[in-house]
Amino acid sequence: MKKKAKKLLVLVCLGGIGFLLGKLVKTDFAKEKLFKILGEDTYLAIEDKVYLLGDLLMWPIDFVRALLP
Repeated sequence: MKKKAKKLLVLVCLGGIGFLLGKLVKTDFAKEKLFKILGEDTYLAIEDKVYLLGDLLMWPIDFVRALLP
């Protein structure tokens, strides 16, 4: 039982960290810094892949929402 609780706690912590990093990267300051560090082509390619991944993860939820009245 303790192992499951530890795994759940670790997953919640990682999810929280991921959420906060996502919020940080969405700020204009962070976008500008990443754009300067990575260059235009690399930054835009990564941004497109992140948006595609988000769409792929959200399609079941969007599908169910579309079916609801």
